Amino acid sequence: MSSLELKSGHIRITEHDALMQVTLDRADKLNALTAEMYRDLARAVDHFRDRDDLNALLIDGDGRSFCAGNDIGDFLNADPEARKNGKISPAMEVVHRLIELDKPVLAAVQGNCTGIGTTLLLHCDLVMAADSARFYTAFINLGLVPEAGSSLILPGLLGRQNANRLLIAGDTLTAEEAERMGLIAYRVSDEELRERALELGKKVAAKPPQAMRYTKQLTRHGADAIREQIKKETVLFGERLFSDETRAIFDRFLNK
Repeated sequence: MSSLELKSGHIRITEHDALMQVTLDRADKLNALTAEMYRDLARAVDHFRDRDDLNALLIDGDGRSFCAGNDIGDFLNADPEARKNGKISPAMEVVHRLIELDKPVLAAVQGNCTGIGTTLLLHCDLVMAADSARFYTAFINLGLVPEAGSSLILPGLLGRQNANRLLIAGDTLTAEEAERMGLIAYRVSDEELRERALELGKKVAAKPPQAMRYTKQLTRHGADAIREQIKKETVLFGERLFSDETRAIFDRFLNK
């Protein structure tokens, strides 16, 4: 069994019998993710995977937003060598771990779901969103390209036109639109989100675990294709991340 040692100070773990809750705890920054937070998330997923007494994982965020995406300052200070030749980023390490999980993963989201705050949900089995949730991939407006396999998954999930609303037009989807398109499974009021998400998580965690693993294996299609797409995205994302165009956008964002 893996031990769980978290280092960022911004990831909180709570256990509810067979349910493990992982909370993004950086509310003052709208839960924007740093490299160390990604590493903590990877550690948490590993710990969950290795615990036979934990049957379901619930990811949520503290405060008024689920996740405002990757911390822009973290992007700006990234080491080019760490992203050279398609090297996997800490963010994609988390995504790969979620792809490999045979246990169910749930998410409860509210407010901003920006960048990886949206694409991470593509690797969750059930997503519950509050009415305040807004889904925005942000990549095109930052001079970046899609990541987390979203360039493959979103067209298949939402249809090409709706996917391109996010990836090309840079639109923001409301919770109502996300529900209608199939991006989320449940929509509830903001006041109900915490309680309803925990109820759902505990319900899923109480299901027969081996049957759940087999069911997830049977309903999960195209994992190899998603991994290959992530490789392609990662190369282009790394190139764009250090391009003059994108660096100028980051500078304007931080100095506005």
